[in-house]
Amino acid sequence: MNEVALPPDSAARLAALRARIRALEGRGAGLAVPPVRLGPALTALLPEGGLARTALHELAGPAATLFAVAIAKAALDRPGLLVWCLDEAGARARGIPWPPGLAARGIDPSRLLLVRAPDGAALARATEEALASPAAAVVVAEPARVDLDLGRRWQLAVERGGGLGLLLRAAPDPTPSAVATRWWIEPVAAEKGALRLRLVLRRSRSGIEGSVEVRVDEPGLALHPVAALADPATAPACPASRRALERD
Repeated sequence: MNEVALPPDSAARLAALRARIRALEGRGAGLAVPPVRLGPALTALLPEGGLARTALHELAGPAATLFAVAIAKAALDRPGLLVWCLDEAGARARGIPWPPGLAARGIDPSRLLLVRAPDGAALARATEEALASPAAAVVVAEPARVDLDLGRRWQLAVERGGGLGLLLRAAPDPTPSAVATRWWIEPVAAEKGALRLRLVLRRSRSGIEGSVEVRVDEPGLALHPVAALADPATAPACPASRRALERD
């Protein structure tokens, strides 16, 4: 894992991130941008065959981090980095990605660039830098707040970079947004030793909404269909927090 700790002030706070990404600039350039394919379990919710790249997707819920890692692994089918951006408040509250846990799930820790910003403003700038770089195959950001103007800037940035943007949120955000999809993810009770998730698509540009239950095969995080819920109103109420990906 490569880690960049941004200094708390001065115009040089992004220099370390820029230098690291510039060294890898161009690795993803010129490639086509097919969707991120997550398997047949999500075909009904993603009729284009997968999750759109060059777009932002918002994930919330107690199992959002697990779903983000599954998406990130699938998005690393093309060259580039997994850039994970969070600020110090987020790191204290939820911890940071654990490289051995990612490695156990098939993600090469050498492709992980962890950016720890001192505050939300620095996090916003670092995320925009990462999204705009073709060296990033996927960017995961953990912002406390994203207004419509910031979301639009990030969407323009990810279109320039050509990767995938995932926004991990502590709770669903009802405000207008530039994201292509909004998801709620929670664990579902299952037989001993099994891992199930309910994936609720609450908003999409395609207009499709709905829910699906999936079985998660560890350690590769493959998603297999269990049962589809046709009515999104059957989705459970959303609690106000999420759990970070548990360490192995």
